[in-house]
Amino acid sequence: MQTLTQVAREQEPAPDNGLRSRKKSKTRLAIENAALELFAEKGYEQTTVDEIAERAEVSKATFFRYFNAKADVIFSPETYHLEALHRAIVGRPAAENELAAIHQAVLREWVPLLDSQRVARQGRAAATSPLLRGLSLDLGQQWQSVIAGALARRRGLEMPNQRCWLIAAMSFAVFSNASRYWLSEDCTGDLARAIDDAFELQFEICSKTPLPALRTRQPGLRPRPRTK
Repeated sequence: MQTLTQVAREQEPAPDNGLRSRKKSKTRLAIENAALELFAEKGYEQTTVDEIAERAEVSKATFFRYFNAKADVIFSPETYHLEALHRAIVGRPAAENELAAIHQAVLREWVPLLDSQRVARQGRAAATSPLLRGLSLDLGQQWQSVIAGALARRRGLEMPNQRCWLIAAMSFAVFSNASRYWLSEDCTGDLARAIDDAFELQFEICSKTPLPALRTRQPGLRPRPRTK
């Protein structure tokens, strides 16, 4: 026979996963804001995890439930929504040119997920720290890996081939160029517009360069077989 306590527990509503998710997002955001404020005030190297936790009004253990280290506040894949970027590229029309697919996926699906002011604060923090500048290369590799993987998926490949990696590198170069230019202008313009302009500039350069000028193979070298 069930006790009253057991009956009451069975009748309790299931936990609100949406509420729990919102609370986790709120906590993560508070930690990110606290860290970025301290990085701006004191510098990255001079800021400790204890200070970030105190500013965010959370425990040190809570900080490490969300981030493995303070650098992850700036460079974590979750912060840059890399999974969403992958899904957006895979979801573009199959007949769409690969560069156009990345361009449209970035502008329509990925950029709206970013907080441009937060991106600006992250960029400024990274620019002041040699350590963070080095770690930014790791994030760039992750970004390219996500794009290359999405392109391979679009082409029905198990693994990205050289073409996928080259297009991913080109796209990352466009994004990096746009970000640096936007930051150099003190973030006064729209980030999406800066990225769009950089992609359009890439298309313009490629379309106006005569094909013979792009062919730089040394005489006598045999071309590699084309891959799918």
